[in-house]
Amino acid sequence: MRGFLFAISALVIGAFFTVWTIQRSGDVAVLKALGATTAGLLKDALGQAVVLLAGGSLVGTGLAAGVGAALAGSAVPFVLTPATVLVPAAVMVLLGALGAALAIRRITSVDPLTALGSTR
Repeated sequence: MRGFLFAISALVIGAFFTVWTIQRSGDVAVLKALGATTAGLLKDALGQAVVLLAGGSLVGTGLAAGVGAALAGSAVPFVLTPATVLVPAAVMVLLGALGAALAIRRITSVDPLTALGSTR
């Protein structure tokens, strides 16, 4: 069951980064026209994705710890260990980075003229 959650989450994150990459195709075209290397653009886009994923995981982990602390003394049977929070967060960052890498691979083939909407 948890595997399905991770798979669906990875697909959603991959879809988000696909839309994000499509929206940035004009910017990528301008940078390529100005001489930016494909490797540099890939490194930049993947770095931004990892920062976004890590930030989201930190916020989510903090919220989980806060809810866990609030429920610790209540009648609700709730156990929060570092493994139940940190392992899923790390897995989501890794799966998200993989989804982002698949989404941003289209940067390698973008033609500046096509992406800017010009005709030859």
